[in-house]
Amino acid sequence: MSLGKYFKEKGRRVAGYYSLSPESAGWAAEFTETTYYGNLQEIMSSCDMIFFTMPDGAIASVWEQAKQFAGGKIICHCSGLHSSKIFSDIGRLGSFAYSIHPLMAISSRESSWKELSDALFTIEGDEKYLSFLEQMFRSMGNRTKIISAENKIKYHAAAAISSNYMTALFDMSQTLLLECGFGEKEAREELFRLANGNLVHILEDGCEGALTGPIERNDLQTVRGHLSMLEGDMEKAYRANAGYLISVAQRKHPDRDYSEVKTLCAENKESEKSE
Repeated sequence: MSLGKYFKEKGRRVAGYYSLSPESAGWAAEFTETTYYGNLQEIMSSCDMIFFTMPDGAIASVWEQAKQFAGGKIICHCSGLHSSKIFSDIGRLGSFAYSIHPLMAISSRESSWKELSDALFTIEGDEKYLSFLEQMFRSMGNRTKIISAENKIKYHAAAAISSNYMTALFDMSQTLLLECGFGEKEAREELFRLANGNLVHILEDGCEGALTGPIERNDLQTVRGHLSMLEGDMEKAYRANAGYLISVAQRKHPDRDYSEVKTLCAENKESEKSE
């Protein structure tokens, strides 16, 4: 529904919605001032281009029901994970398959459409309409990137790490500050300022240029101190991220020997205590 609302606001014609949940489709149709369709055949026959915007796991099964009505259509889904190949038998039907994914988090059905104007849309699929779809999104002011079917999973992993996994790291940092006596709002706001400043440096200077801290300095004592205060999953996450940061630091300082800190981060607490 976010995409449909966005299309409408950009002056595109949107026919309406169908869903296995009549309540969901009805709400989306009302929200976008379009039509609620009672079955797949009705909506498929009414449109030249159809977007499958259900959860990733449902695309293949819904397509199996819909493809009998899909002859000669442009068929799209919005999954970041799946390629257009999930639409089986598409060529035999004389139709054209695409995966079109906005590189952003859709968190609210009422308001996320407003953020789509600043989103990059990745497009993958049949050569026939690639240029048409790229121009369609660019005409609405969006950036676009054509990617291959083979790179879809790698692309989605990149998006998940930079978005969802960042949330895990932020939550760990916030937890530690709460244990230091910070209030939750205070911890969140101060850590945001710190993280946001670093993101700005990454944008301007690249990852190597923005890297600072004990790993970059090869500060064995500080890293050991950090590890002494961490337990369980938090300790494992610190070690794993530190291990990767060492490779970034090594690119920044190719003449610096990081072997000791690398060994420290690869160890476990039991082996450290026995030393």
